[in-house]
Amino acid sequence: MRRIFGSGAPKQPPPKLDDAIANIDARGESIEKKISKLDAELIKLKDQMKKMREGPSKNLVKQKALR
Repeated sequence: MRRIFGSGAPKQPPPKLDDAIANIDARGESIEKKISKLDAELIKLKDQMKKMREGPSKNLVKQKALR
């Protein structure tokens, strides 16, 4: 039967609790970096909007800030 179906791939042991915790911590740090980067960009766009008059260019900046 092994000739027809082959032998199964060796199963790897499940991840240890410490490894899972480290992985989740790394994800959290990367998400916090992304959030801080987006916050800085949003602050920059808000400052830019304060200096602009109403019109199509300000509307473009608003749309960019919403994305």
